[in-house]
Amino acid sequence: YQFFNIFRYAFSATLLEKEITGLCIQQLHIFSLTHLAQRMSGYAHTYNNRGYGNVRMITRASKFFGVSALLAAMLPAIHANAAGFQVAEHSAAGLGRAFAGEAAVADDASVVARNPAGMSLLDRTTLTVVGSVIFPEIKVEAANGTSHGSNSVGEDAFVPAAYLVMPYNDKITFGFGANTNFGLGTKYGTSSNFPTEAAESEIISVNFNSSIAYQMSDRLSFGFGLNAVHAEAKLVSKMPTGADVMAMEGDDWGFGWNAGMLFQLTPATRIGLSYRSEVKHTLEGESKTDIPTQLQPLLGVYNSDGSVDLDLPAIAELSVNHQLTDTVSVQASWQRNYWSSFEEIRIKFDQDDARDYVVPENWSDADRLSLGVTWQYSPALTLRAGIARDESPVSSHFRTFRIPDADRMWYTIGAGYKFSENSSIDAGYAYLTGDSVKVYETDPTPHGEVTKTAAHIFALQYNYKF
Repeated sequence: YQFFNIFRYAFSATLLEKEITGLCIQQLHIFSLTHLAQRMSGYAHTYNNRGYGNVRMITRASKFFGVSALLAAMLPAIHANAAGFQVAEHSAAGLGRAFAGEAAVADDASVVARNPAGMSLLDRTTLTVVGSVIFPEIKVEAANGTSHGSNSVGEDAFVPAAYLVMPYNDKITFGFGANTNFGLGTKYGTSSNFPTEAAESEIISVNFNSSIAYQMSDRLSFGFGLNAVHAEAKLVSKMPTGADVMAMEGDDWGFGWNAGMLFQLTPATRIGLSYRSEVKHTLEGESKTDIPTQLQPLLGVYNSDGSVDLDLPAIAELSVNHQLTDTVSVQASWQRNYWSSFEEIRIKFDQDDARDYVVPENWSDADRLSLGVTWQYSPALTLRAGIARDESPVSSHFRTFRIPDADRMWYTIGAGYKFSENSSIDAGYAYLTGDSVKVYETDPTPHGEVTKTAAHIFALQYNYKF
């Protein structure tokens, strides 16, 4: 893909020196330009800490464009989703039971997103359309005690998804889906007195998934899918006065695969196993900075072409769906997110004398455990509830303001209503609450603390069988 055009926003070296002087006055513990440069370098490092492909780094943020006409409105907010910057909201029915049993349940076409083998349980062409709305509540305190309002850190988001499953014959089923697996949206105001390396972060991704399922017997099915993932990103770092240090915006396509197995262990118990591969994105573009030339080597920023590689992690899931009675069933899932592939962000500049810019991440693999219950209250009405524990992949030392991630709990309820044999709807609600955590930005002492991490998620879904 061709490079984006670069929009310049120039301010003089004299103005920058005034800003540096002002910063030194405001923060009395900084007495040397070298120390200040190291902090600014850290800001720029952190700014470039999420790779997304075909990147442009610009000196001022430009308008952010949608991924595609289909899902252009999607902007997931990091604190309102799964740990890391994973997005879990693919189904309203699944949300109602905290996404427990997703690899073993196939109530509608959204099974494409979690286990393609489950498509074999749908005996008619089925269309599912989903919309989730996320309202984060986040409170952050800097090391000096300054608070930042919850309405301006994590941004509200709308996350749509759509799926179509089409049986070909008694053995083979095809499926198609468009949803998101990763994304974030955080924004710190310019008047917040916060470290401005994480002034603004936006990631939008859409996963286009084509799948096939094969039913080997009445008890065993297999599924396989190919994925094309389009990602767009916007990351901004600023001086404390509000002037941009660096900004990055761009997009890229990455490709991966997914596979699954579904096994009917007993007439009442079904087991599902699924795996989604990592997806690689390459950031290639042009780096621009308004830092004066004489300070660029010191800060490690350059006017130069460059590239960054990023692997979005693989995901494995083991699920169980057990029918307790004719009307009550329980679901459980263990999900493993392989975030250990996210070791660092290394920016390689094409300029001969430029050193690589390295941002250590050192994330670890993380688990998600969930338990749900489904009650068929009547032939038309289904009620659901669930609970989940989501483990963060980030240790305290490497936690940043850009992704101040923490362990969190999910508490969910939901319902489904069947209008006819062909038409039904599902709705779900989740309340998420996270641990209070320190933010170190890889320094020995904390830069601040995330004192509140919570979110409200509402989802609505329509299903139609042809």
